[in-house]
Amino acid sequence: MNGESRFLAFSGLRVHFELARPDGPVKNRMLMLSSPMINSFHWRKLIPELTDLGCLCVMVDLPGFGQSDPRAPQSDGQRASVVWGVLDDVDAMTDAPMSMWHLAAHGSACAAILRMAALYPDSVKSMIHISPAFSVHPAEPERWYDAHVPDPRRFRQLIEHWAGYPMDDYIVDRMRRPLTRPGARQTFARMLKYAAEPPRQGMGFCPTMALTGGRDPLMDARCQGQIERLLPDAEAHNIRSAGHFPMETHSKALRDYIRGWLKYND
Repeated sequence: MNGESRFLAFSGLRVHFELARPDGPVKNRMLMLSSPMINSFHWRKLIPELTDLGCLCVMVDLPGFGQSDPRAPQSDGQRASVVWGVLDDVDAMTDAPMSMWHLAAHGSACAAILRMAALYPDSVKSMIHISPAFSVHPAEPERWYDAHVPDPRRFRQLIEHWAGYPMDDYIVDRMRRPLTRPGARQTFARMLKYAAEPPRQGMGFCPTMALTGGRDPLMDARCQGQIERLLPDAEAHNIRSAGHFPMETHSKALRDYIRGWLKYND
């Protein structure tokens, strides 16, 4: 497996992604779109097994977050167009025009892959929604940011509450550091503004899997209702002991589900 860190510019705004290629022939292609609270680093535990299965993996930092330029627009339509631009670039780089992609996303980024599938359904092989949060509702985004992000101790408390488990220092630091860059506070507020409303489009006819955590405090009745409305025919699985970040705390279970999903949809 060879990992590559890359940037691609859209109208002067850079988007960061990592590319992991299998050693042998490419049998599948998977996007892993990060939510605002994680970045491409946090998918690392899934990659070796997926590339061993012949899956080309593209881990994209959500535009505006991670190592991507923090000035990026935050509507799902604009995000979807930008991320398709990244996948088009990977297709050109790997000499694979007109390829089909499995679209995986975490948290509030799940709304973006719904829009991606609506834009180009013929390019989507399946969707995987991990801990989907199709809308979030902080009443005052800037005040929420000021209460949780600048203070490392309070940020750790928030992340461990959502995760349901203690988290290593380096993991929490990787989550918090991009959110403290110049301009990140304003981008975070814009993101929450758009995330206040759930998406209008659902899963369509695309094969879809939804993975939730039984200990995820964000998975309340409102969130469950949105999943049922937007993903009515999805294959749904609950990892009972997981919280909001199963790629960190329950990577083996997550790998098992994704491995089975790829084989079933091959």
